[in-house]
Amino acid sequence: MTPRFLYRTGHRSLMASFFLLLILQLATSVLSWRPEWSPNDQLELSELDGRKLFVGEEVSSDNFKLLHTEDDWMLVGARNKVHNLSMVTLHEFSRLEWEPRAIDIQMCISKQKSQDECQNYINVLGKKSNNELYVCGTNAFKPKCRVYKHQVRNKGMEYKHSSEESGVGKSPYDPQLNSTAVYADGKLYSATAADFSGKDPLILEASQMIRTEQHDSKWLNEPNFVNSFNIGDKVYFFFRETAIENINCGKAVFSRVARVCKQDMGGGKMILKKLWTSFFKARLNCSIPGDFPFYFDEIQSTSQFGEGNFMSTPSSANRSSMVYAVFNTPENSIAGSAVCAFRFSDIVDVFQGKFKGQKSANENWLSVPSLDTPTPHPEECVNDSRKVHESTLDFIKLHPLMDRAIGAAGNAPLLVRTSFRSQFTQITVDYQIHAADNRYYDVLFVGTNDGKVIKSINKGRGSDIETVVIEETKVFHNKQPIVNMKIFRDKGLEKLIVISKDNILSIPLHRCHEKRSCAECVALQDPYCSWVDDQCAASDRGIQNIPEGHADACGDFTTHGKMEVVTEKERTTTPTIQQTSPKTTCPPCERCSCSDKTLEKNSTNDLPNVIEPNPTPTERKPENEGNINDNTINGPRYQEFTEEITLFEAQTLAIAIVVSIVLSTVAGFLIGYKVSMCRQENTNNYRNSLTYDPSLGSLKRKQKTIDEDHYVNSDSPLSPFSKNQLNYCVNIAPKNSKLPNGSAEVTKASTNNTNKTYV
Repeated sequence: MTPRFLYRTGHRSLMASFFLLLILQLATSVLSWRPEWSPNDQLELSELDGRKLFVGEEVSSDNFKLLHTEDDWMLVGARNKVHNLSMVTLHEFSRLEWEPRAIDIQMCISKQKSQDECQNYINVLGKKSNNELYVCGTNAFKPKCRVYKHQVRNKGMEYKHSSEESGVGKSPYDPQLNSTAVYADGKLYSATAADFSGKDPLILEASQMIRTEQHDSKWLNEPNFVNSFNIGDKVYFFFRETAIENINCGKAVFSRVARVCKQDMGGGKMILKKLWTSFFKARLNCSIPGDFPFYFDEIQSTSQFGEGNFMSTPSSANRSSMVYAVFNTPENSIAGSAVCAFRFSDIVDVFQGKFKGQKSANENWLSVPSLDTPTPHPEECVNDSRKVHESTLDFIKLHPLMDRAIGAAGNAPLLVRTSFRSQFTQITVDYQIHAADNRYYDVLFVGTNDGKVIKSINKGRGSDIETVVIEETKVFHNKQPIVNMKIFRDKGLEKLIVISKDNILSIPLHRCHEKRSCAECVALQDPYCSWVDDQCAASDRGIQNIPEGHADACGDFTTHGKMEVVTEKERTTTPTIQQTSPKTTCPPCERCSCSDKTLEKNSTNDLPNVIEPNPTPTERKPENEGNINDNTINGPRYQEFTEEITLFEAQTLAIAIVVSIVLSTVAGFLIGYKVSMCRQENTNNYRNSLTYDPSLGSLKRKQKTIDEDHYVNSDSPLSPFSKNQLNYCVNIAPKNSKLPNGSAEVTKASTNNTNKTYV
């Protein structure tokens, strides 16, 4: 056997082994990292009873945005309008119209903006009093705000503006820019961009014009604002931004929550004058835990805060204030989305902890020692921020970032999806629904960018997360991204309002009544639905089994593997019918002989010529039910068994595929090895008949050397493995730690004397 043959067979063996390991690794990743789920029910819009639809302008995009809800009506911002809609019927009570001036439109177009962009898109609204609204819009890239008063105090009220002022810093210039605002205690708190180009992001309190530091990447660095909340004496903002503390490891986007004190009046005469003295931010950590956590870093939306629990609980006392949020992976990463829950108490704890900072621009971000933190803790709100000591103000200016990240409740996402076709965009939560199993569940409604609504719960009863996707509903056929969702409940009426840029739709929260059997009702695993009074209804009593999806109380399984519904009333009143035909029914003790005789009645070995009708559910004996190994063949049963399709779970199917690939690879390798042996024998015979030319062999060796793969010299200055290469990104974790959620990535300065310069 020549060296060439050894190289060739060894190379093939190595490639086969590599291919096998790759397949196994891929299958393991699919089964462990990405749990496959499929909804218990899939619906189209045409299948939804009681749906309502509000359509805006047909010739242009309305860019709908939900601004305010109250009682049974809501205010929706749009292009040059605010719609006052009924949440019951989506009927329009009235509208507020505000078009930009012609001169403003012309000026906007002269700045290379389109006709559609140069309109007034209403995106900020606050209710000042019972008869006044504070409204802001883009106004053809020249933001304006107005105060509107209504003339008639009813749902058909008409508004007329009484004053107008600049909207810079309150409303964005660009209608496509992500921004948020909340009106609290008579003041407007906004998070947007304060210039035409969108390069001056800020968080602003409009009455005193208190804002974040301008053009300081430590405070805000290319943010995309998501939502804002008025909680206690603070206002909280959720957003994503380029992480300045991670810049030494490469550009990355992190999700944040920031907070400011509502009574903050800015700093003294020198430091932080007209700037926040209470602005601090912390990272939101939504990731799949492990030795190397997989992060969903880009927050897209949040639910409203509510009293809930990420897992099911038997007591209504086991709930706390929390918020759910949707996260996506970056565009150039694995396409994935996740939903994580965060307790408000965890958010508060992080803001009361240590800060993260740099000693100089040439050093990495590290935890600030407690001894270097001012006393009292800067997180506390003070009555007069202008009297805060200058040393404390200087610390606040340089240390807006908290050290620890806020970990997700349960240390993992509640819902994960990897897909190149769609991603999550919006979420709303129906907190603490009391189910028929006497447990409470948070029901999640998640919108996607292809017009679908996913309904899900966590059925886990402990720390483990067990996701159930109840249903997936396609609400918009043209794949419009969902931009807002709102749950409406009033006087027994329950609806989910779904908003895209061009349509507003209301659908029922549940469709229990559409299930006609107990088995179908229980299989939904829907906390809203249970089998009660011989029907599937929205009730917290009756037959339900959310963990398993089936209940023995519904009835017995037939030999077809389908659930036969038998109510308790039928069990007690239906008499047992004795079978009268001995031709196709065997006594339990004579099964084999009886079945043999039955088969002998037909000389062609087909089914018996005489077929008795199927017995009723009460006739079927337990030992014969669902037993496909039973030798007794009754005509209809045998036929239905041959037509039955076996369904495999995703994991079983994946294992079968992997085993098939492994066997095919081994068989291919053996066949290839045998063929190579035969070819080598022929080659040796041929070579023996020729005169070997050493110069030709030398030439062959030279060509082989030229064709070999080239590897980077580890000593080269361009090599990533160069000895002179400096590594400024070192992840530090406690001993034996697996970086669980809530543990932020900590960077250490390089032991090399060379420092890195930050821009």
